[in-house]
Amino acid sequence: MGEDIPESIYLLVFLLCLSAFFSASESAITAVRRSKLLSLAESFPKRKKALDWLIKDIHRPLAITLISNNLVNIAASSLATSVTVAFFGDKGIFLAIVAMTVLIVVFGEILPKSIAIVHADRMVLLASPLLRALSIPLSPVVWGLVGMVRAIGKAFDIEMNPHRVMITREEIEQMIKVGEASGSLEADEERMIRGVIEFEETRVYEIMVPRTDMVAISSSTPIAQAARTFCECGHSRLPVYETDTDHIVGILHVKDILESLASGRVDDPVSYFMRESLFVPESAKISEVFDTMRTKKVHMAIVVDEYGGTAGLVTLEDLLEEIVGEIQDEYDEESLPVVKESENSYLVEGQLNLDDLSEYLSYPFESEEADSVAGFVLALAGRFLEPGEEVRYGPWTIEVVNVEGYRVKLLRFRREEEKEEEVQGS
Repeated sequence: MGEDIPESIYLLVFLLCLSAFFSASESAITAVRRSKLLSLAESFPKRKKALDWLIKDIHRPLAITLISNNLVNIAASSLATSVTVAFFGDKGIFLAIVAMTVLIVVFGEILPKSIAIVHADRMVLLASPLLRALSIPLSPVVWGLVGMVRAIGKAFDIEMNPHRVMITREEIEQMIKVGEASGSLEADEERMIRGVIEFEETRVYEIMVPRTDMVAISSSTPIAQAARTFCECGHSRLPVYETDTDHIVGILHVKDILESLASGRVDDPVSYFMRESLFVPESAKISEVFDTMRTKKVHMAIVVDEYGGTAGLVTLEDLLEEIVGEIQDEYDEESLPVVKESENSYLVEGQLNLDDLSEYLSYPFESEEADSVAGFVLALAGRFLEPGEEVRYGPWTIEVVNVEGYRVKLLRFRREEEKEEEVQGS
């Protein structure tokens, strides 16, 4: 027996290595999503058959790893018991139990599984061909066990396909947060990814240019005057109305009047040159509007409210800015919607979206009655405000800085010290 001890120890080490391999394979298979397996199959053509086999039925490779791991652990425990009994007699059984429990838990389970989770891609590439080869001799046992598991799952109405969903929206958002926190995503990249995710849910009224900010011209306006309007506002397209802006009849493109201007026909009305306008409801999703504008090859759409009146307008640039951020051209006056005056004081434009304000100031500003900062403040006050008047919201004092007509254009947000709030509360 003494001559066999070294061979038994070598065999024991080999069995523990196999145990680690099967444990790591199990963790890697469950850690890698189906989308990642598809990507690996494309990146490593030599492993494609094995990976396709893995993708096709996840239960089969899992059953193989569990069966193989249990067989290896039982064999290792039996071998360790025979070795310790040869040295220590009956006490060797207890010693084998203690020693193998520690060895299997540490080197056969915890350590390989921890490594496999971190290097799941590599482990899957390594393990999939070997597991596929083992599936041939173990197929009868695997078939029976997988069938039993599926029958139990069906009886208790349990979902048994872990790769059914590639990735959810919530998981993407969490990955963005982790990527931003770890520094693997730049701020611009993070904003663009969020813009793509939110593109499907954003409504037109959230990003449109409101009617009060629209630059529009009458259908009877001579093209000479229209040209001056184009020069003043810097736009390349203008809505054309009859009577008032609730009756938009077309869109005038600056390039359509250039030839007439060059030939001296400066008194022709713009109604001769305007194009048909596209109308969209203010509740439409911007993703749908984007598809419509792209299909119809138009760059501007008129937004109408539930009563059929003009609510505002939206351009292709407005839609793209939801993904790539603000696009400035040579005619745009660069102005930041939020300007930091001091540590706890900010100047905020009234037309800024309330969600954007919450992001800028890292504080939840919420209202069921308004979408813009100006509307939010008016809803808090319950009346029109004059410059210098203030309202309170949580720790914030909000002062009206500039008003044009009945529109709040600029506000100052000042955050009070929390200790002051505590004194007032006490």
